[in-house]
Amino acid sequence: MRKRIILCFVGLPGSGKTKAKEMVLKNFDSFGISSGDIIREEIKRRGLQYSPHTDAIVAQWFHSQGRERLVVERLWDKIRKTRKKLMVIEGLRNSLEIEYLEKLSGNNPIIIAIVAPFWVRAKRELKRGRFEKGENVDYLRQRDRAEIGRGELKLIKKADYKINNARMSLSQMEKRIVRVVGKIMKNDPKTKI
Repeated sequence: MRKRIILCFVGLPGSGKTKAKEMVLKNFDSFGISSGDIIREEIKRRGLQYSPHTDAIVAQWFHSQGRERLVVERLWDKIRKTRKKLMVIEGLRNSLEIEYLEKLSGNNPIIIAIVAPFWVRAKRELKRGRFEKGENVDYLRQRDRAEIGRGELKLIKKADYKINNARMSLSQMEKRIVRVVGKIMKNDPKTKI
């Protein structure tokens, strides 16, 4: 089987990781998944209603007492079956998860950090309204602190590529994502794009 390319989009909440993943899926023959999918599945499995509170509790459960490995195992269980060469994972939170992914896949994942300042990200998150009335600026600051505490900033610093998404339009971001991923694919001699 040909070698797979694993892209990991990382960044703080509201930076544009999900959009970046969607742009890769739109422009390249690829398979994508989010660590948030695993958290939402666990919330549902426990019979809980999705809210900021349950999201935070289950995310913390996954990121304590060595359970980071569970997120990666569940992600890998879903993506290992695909025949796609390009796999896109969005939302890993720390270097430990990247190390687990590397061991399970036998591949060195390529980390792409999507970054933007808090005020830009907060505006986006509040506009999305994913958590309805439970989401406000204080909640977003608390969420940032939790992500930083899990190691997100260290992972962002470790990234192979960084894309500052503070002032880009969606079309500008898509062009940048396509250019970066195209470059990654071209550097693999077995890939034709």
